[in-house]
Amino acid sequence: MRVLAIGNVFNPSGVSVHIKNVLKELVKMGDEVTLYVPSFLVRRNYEVLKDLENAHVNVHHSVYEVKEAEEVGTLPYFIKSHTVYLRWNDLGEDRKYIDELKEIKPDVIYDMHEDSITLRLSYHISKKLDKPLVKLLHDEPFRNSFGRGYKRFLGIKGLAYDILMWMFYKFDKRAFLRSINDGVLRGIAGVSKASFYLSGIEEIARDVRLKVYEVGNAFNRDIIYKYRKTKGKEDYAVFFARLVPQKGIRELPRIADLLNSKIVVFGKIFNERNRAILMSHPKIEYMGYRPIEEVYSTVAKAKVLIYPSHQDGFSLVVLDTLALGTSVVAYDIPAIRFVFSNLKPVRAVREYDVKEMAKIANNILSMKDEEYESEHEDENVKKFLELHSSWANVAKETHDFLSAFL
Repeated sequence: MRVLAIGNVFNPSGVSVHIKNVLKELVKMGDEVTLYVPSFLVRRNYEVLKDLENAHVNVHHSVYEVKEAEEVGTLPYFIKSHTVYLRWNDLGEDRKYIDELKEIKPDVIYDMHEDSITLRLSYHISKKLDKPLVKLLHDEPFRNSFGRGYKRFLGIKGLAYDILMWMFYKFDKRAFLRSINDGVLRGIAGVSKASFYLSGIEEIARDVRLKVYEVGNAFNRDIIYKYRKTKGKEDYAVFFARLVPQKGIRELPRIADLLNSKIVVFGKIFNERNRAILMSHPKIEYMGYRPIEEVYSTVAKAKVLIYPSHQDGFSLVVLDTLALGTSVVAYDIPAIRFVFSNLKPVRAVREYDVKEMAKIANNILSMKDEEYESEHEDENVKKFLELHSSWANVAKETHDFLSAFL
């Protein structure tokens, strides 16, 4: 099977981790895979591209030729990416490469993002090449609710974002409706049930094949199991993720106030206000953006991950933490509920309830070694980790779903 994958491999996120690993594994399975990175997402990170090419993933030459995408502010990009329906035929620099994509002779176009801005491009590629388009959802592409609840943790600024999101979701939904009604978008997959649940996309996806992957993501067994530790843990909490409000950074100080230990924090800070929030609290130890081996070593020794995230499709942070032998307390958002709900070491509390989160974390911190270890050696946990310990399992589901469109 020849797969033309549309994806951003440059963004330091779980989405890019998924894309890179799945494409490599598809090649191992015998598929011929070509990666096309939309021009507006290109970065000059040749190391990433070389890694993919060494794994025999074909990287389309346009990735090397187009100018590196200009860094734009959060709000301008936010507006541009959610209003593509109003400029449906504006393909920018990508337009000149679409014709030559015919030379790849793909069997299927696989858009590995939930965004409408990549949908616009993959829609036109699919029409030009007369090949089925399949879309992958990580987060939800839109919601039928008022915004994303930003007002709860960003105040007035968050309310403004929610109003914008409420408007933009209507455009995003129309982009999907157009792609579906035109018979171009033939399949939609999700890394978990969360994206389907929050968007209600089943209601508009008439004649579209839908699939929630059983194994939406995986962890790197070779690296993580070097550090896995379920006994002899140290009495501290940890947090690692993108340090943005959506991941709960604004709640961390209030949780730390109620915690019986320090919180060690890893991640990249995107503005000085967030830096001040972390650096000024006596019980928060901010370590910065560190090599992943150092992060894993610290997480494996910790007794609990504090994870007040408001937005996830399938949390690689929680998956990696569980594989490292560390317990988790998280908000009961759909991504946590649908993926991790039956696992003893993962406890969920009502979203925004920082007092309950701190209380549960303190209970975990005070657990006896025998009780703590037994939770992580539970048969459900073992089966879950075995299933999610190989990206080949994710790629197998992906291959089978894409093959259905041949």
